Amino acid sequence: MLQFHVILNGDGAWPDLEVIAALGKLIEYQSDISVAVLEGGMESGKPSVSFRFDLPDGRVLIAQTSLRLFLQVADILSAKYPDGYY
Repeated sequence: MLQFHVILNGDGAWPDLEVIAALGKLIEYQSDISVAVLEGGMESGKPSVSFRFDLPDGRVLIAQTSLRLFLQVADILSAKYPDGYY
């Protein structure tokens, strides 16, 4: 299960990207992101959230976390931006 690393001041958050890009290992691609809730997706039987990223070379990346952690991240972002930006 993945972890969320919440960075509330994201400018310059990933200084290693320049090196990764120079190594040809950075994929910058804007595409749809699919999100699915999986009933009983956790070993505990609790729900999980799965993210699907269709990469430009045809590969598919799946990342999964607990619904609980996903909602905690949403709460953190909502606390920083209580009026929302939508």
